[in-house]
Amino acid sequence: MKYVLPFMLVAAIVAASASAQYTPGGQHSQVAQASATSQKTGTGTGLIQKIDKEKGTVTIKHGSIQGALSMGAMTMAFPVKDKAMLANLQPLQKVDFELTYDGRDYTITRIK
Repeated sequence: MKYVLPFMLVAAIVAASASAQYTPGGQHSQVAQASATSQKTGTGTGLIQKIDKEKGTVTIKHGSIQGALSMGAMTMAFPVKDKAMLANLQPLQKVDFELTYDGRDYTITRIK
């Protein structure tokens, strides 16, 4: 009988701890929703320096990025949303592009 109360106390603490860690929908879905809403987009103009069709990247020497992204002029390699976007591009071609930042990576979502 003297062990029943401590056992019940430990069981209650374990149950409370387990329920505190679990949330319906899971923490992961809340994080995914937060990152989707924090996506930022900007537009820029630049000169293509290099195209890597295997990696799906394009290196652009660009001016300041306008819009929700604050990025100064520089030369940078960006991945593209779809490798097919690289098909008609050539080095030294002047392009207008849309750049998206998801909180972790920059991706070109439109280029012409």
